[in-house]
Amino acid sequence: MYIPIYIKKYNIYDIYHNDNNNLIIISPMENNILNIKYGDNNFTTHICSHNHTFVYILDIETIYIKNIKLSINEEILETNVNKYPEFKNEIIMSTIILNEDDYIKQWINFHLNIGITRFIIYDNSSNNTLENILKYFINNNIVILIKWNYNFYLPNSGISGQTTQQSHSIWAFKNSKYIGLFDIDEYINMQNNYQNIDIFFNDLIINEKINIENTGGFQLLNKLFFNPYNLPTNDYEFLKIYNCDNILLVGREKLFVIPKNVYTYSIHCITKGKNSYNVSHEKIFFNHYIFLNKSERGRNITDITDNTISNHCTNLL
Repeated sequence: MYIPIYIKKYNIYDIYHNDNNNLIIISPMENNILNIKYGDNNFTTHICSHNHTFVYILDIETIYIKNIKLSINEEILETNVNKYPEFKNEIIMSTIILNEDDYIKQWINFHLNIGITRFIIYDNSSNNTLENILKYFINNNIVILIKWNYNFYLPNSGISGQTTQQSHSIWAFKNSKYIGLFDIDEYINMQNNYQNIDIFFNDLIINEKINIENTGGFQLLNKLFFNPYNLPTNDYEFLKIYNCDNILLVGREKLFVIPKNVYTYSIHCITKGKNSYNVSHEKIFFNHYIFLNKSERGRNITDITDNTISNHCTNLL
């Protein structure tokens, strides 16, 4: 498990050297912008337009150094620097977990099945069980587990627990191909017989003549799924629940971002970076099983059903 470099006095959530030779400092927008220097070099600040996250960036030419001295608001501090694995040109997913042990392995296995190669899991839980539950995936370098022991919600920066996590991944894995920023009750559902997410995006880019250098990511629409009859949800049984709503044409969207083209991100949208490309729901969307681990919601009675997710579950059900 990776432990972020936390400096409580300045609300700094992590300091790390990324795969693009940047020195990165992540902080919620709970206080004023920090004046940070490394030697004689000033950090550049990227500000989330939703007022959630500060990202401080410095281009450096040196190799990774584990221990450095920084000047923060003219105070000299000696600090460690993290270094995360590099997943260049890979399609990865990043999420934050809060006491959802019962469904995390299903989420990982399903998305491995469609071509996702790595999973960055930020553990915001209180029970400290994820490291054992995900032991197989961690030992096989499929999961990177980061202890993200920060408040999910803060008075000034709002839902910064999650937004700092998202921008943290975007900058830590800057040279990955795409990063899917989804929750573990959200499942990618490719249409038209596609089985592999990399092939899907490659064809989409070619067929729709997308300028990938000028695109921040691919926006997917949300389809809510309900469990009105209280059917079993253990193991993979919830994937057999097909009651749903019509696709949401506005609201609750999620993205696969192209990290080299994004600076900050907030839950459903890029807040600083290139514009996203809206992908038709006739090609792809995501199933949102809002009843998972939340017995108080997702009991809507509906006659609408959608079983297309079964095309991706042949090795699971």
